[in-house]
Amino acid sequence: MITSFLDNINNNSTAVSLNRLNTENKEKNEQYFTPLSVASFMSSMFKPQDKSAIRFLDAGAGLGNLTASFISTVCKWENKPQKIRAVLYEIDSTLIPGLNKNMELAKEFCENNNIELEVTIINQDYIDSCINDINSEDSKNLFDYILLNPPYKKMGTNQRHKQSLMKIGIDVPNFYAAFVALSYRLLNKKAQLVCIIPRSFCNGQYFKAFRKDLTTKVKMEKLHVFDSRKNIFKDDVLQETLIMYLSRNKQNANDRIEVTQSVKDEFSEIITIQKSFEEVVFPNDPENLIRIIKDEDTTIVERMHNLNCVLKDLNISVSTGPIVDFREHPSLLSHEGNIWSLPIIYPENFVAGFVKWPIFGKKPGFILESESNINKLREPGIYVLVKRMSSKEERKRVVAAIYNSEKTSQRKVAFNNNLNYFHVNFSSLDNLNLARGLSLYLNSSLVDNYFRTFSGSTQVNVGDLKSLKYPSLKQLEFLGTQYDEKLPSQERIDHIIDNILFFS
Repeated sequence: MITSFLDNINNNSTAVSLNRLNTENKEKNEQYFTPLSVASFMSSMFKPQDKSAIRFLDAGAGLGNLTASFISTVCKWENKPQKIRAVLYEIDSTLIPGLNKNMELAKEFCENNNIELEVTIINQDYIDSCINDINSEDSKNLFDYILLNPPYKKMGTNQRHKQSLMKIGIDVPNFYAAFVALSYRLLNKKAQLVCIIPRSFCNGQYFKAFRKDLTTKVKMEKLHVFDSRKNIFKDDVLQETLIMYLSRNKQNANDRIEVTQSVKDEFSEIITIQKSFEEVVFPNDPENLIRIIKDEDTTIVERMHNLNCVLKDLNISVSTGPIVDFREHPSLLSHEGNIWSLPIIYPENFVAGFVKWPIFGKKPGFILESESNINKLREPGIYVLVKRMSSKEERKRVVAAIYNSEKTSQRKVAFNNNLNYFHVNFSSLDNLNLARGLSLYLNSSLVDNYFRTFSGSTQVNVGDLKSLKYPSLKQLEFLGTQYDEKLPSQERIDHIIDNILFFS
């Protein structure tokens, strides 16, 4: 019976989805329908509550796949509730007919299982409505179960939603974080929320306030990560995705968190490990990074923690390249320089661990100094650069290279903002050995694998690089003596790091 019910839901949803592939509303809302296999797995995380009536919320209902999967899960419980009050928000009015159709199937299914299903579909903006509910402080607005696949779009600083959220203490950079933060405020005591969201909130300055809010207001009980970006949604979602199970309980440092991992969306092969909360969010971590550390990563984490320095100890800083090429006046950029031209450096200039300039390609390699950019140019010298973004096909997330003005131009240099650069007070590093050692360390598998414990995106933020531990200045300079004009192979890099930093 359950299989037949979900098959009917799936058939209806698939028919509507196929007609919606290129619609304006899909692009506008950045909402991706949850496959029933994923929705059913999410629903299976919930624990039964001994209540005759339960309140359920689906805050971005789409065609009701999440709601249908929740209902099918509840019907398997030994002690089923007599009534389910389901509230479904869907802002896209074109989806309401399909959603109504699926909810009629759900009512019939519940009736066959001796459960009364009361469905309220709200064709409104969830954020606006939810803020009103929170401000009313009416316990009738609280829920026992919330299942959530929120929209992924970004939220502008001056956007109405952003300003409304800030008034109630929610500081988030996009809609998925807003939906989650609002939803767990609508949980009854000991109630439960399961959401599927991009993993990008686990690190980065933009999500710092959200991470602090999350880890202080609810209890993290389960995390499920996907090995692959593909095969989760039928739509082209490139960000790594995770499922998070939260409850409205107090979080303690020694609480156990179940971390599961699967390769595909059918969940046929799942690896399960147990971690304490303090192994996921390190005590006294000012960034509140959420780290998903697999058992095989334990040695990596221990090694990193054995390093004693942060960048401040080394008198080194890291910043994002200040030049945004497409914002410069076109007359200042060129593919062929003249006697007044300065280098502008991109990730494309990375060759075997060093910056090669000029190279001739799609990007303009030359820039002229002007009043508009003079403060964004850097003095000649030695810098270590890191790509801010790697393509999903690249093997490594953290890719570093050395800029040495003696090999390029003895004039000022422009670092484009798709790079991060290491510097001393916005000027050159002290010496070439220090730069070589820092680049070698950043290009190691140790750093790359450690980075993956808290970042599921291909973006490397300044905050991520600041959060790393580093070897001492003496160790970095000694690492820099281990090679000359070409970065060693990955195997050789890792061998050098092991022998010099961790040999006992």
